[in-house]
Amino acid sequence: MTDVPDFHGLVTAPSSGWEGLTSCAGRPGCAKSLTDVRADAARVREAGAADGGPPVHWAGCERRCGRPADRHVAVVATPGGYEVRLGDEVRARSHDLTATAAAVATTRRST
Repeated sequence: MTDVPDFHGLVTAPSSGWEGLTSCAGRPGCAKSLTDVRADAARVREAGAADGGPPVHWAGCERRCGRPADRHVAVVATPGGYEVRLGDEVRARSHDLTATAAAVATTRRST
């Protein structure tokens, strides 16, 4: 039993595979977002790119709403696809989600 209310989409189980993974609202919840980052983050998580390393934050635009204050890997939507960043350094750019997932995994392992 948990003291946390059951809200649709709120993950409370540590074994869920979502630990260390965050995102902004993305589309359709935010007019500034370039894509549905939550759906893309879910696809990448299912591929195993979210395992190990620093947290990963998915953002639908350059504002990066909701990002963690600590060191993290940022996956930022751009008009040309996603940029994978560690701090201010862009580690990869891709319009392909599979390549983005690989870049996220590589960046997480490199820290």
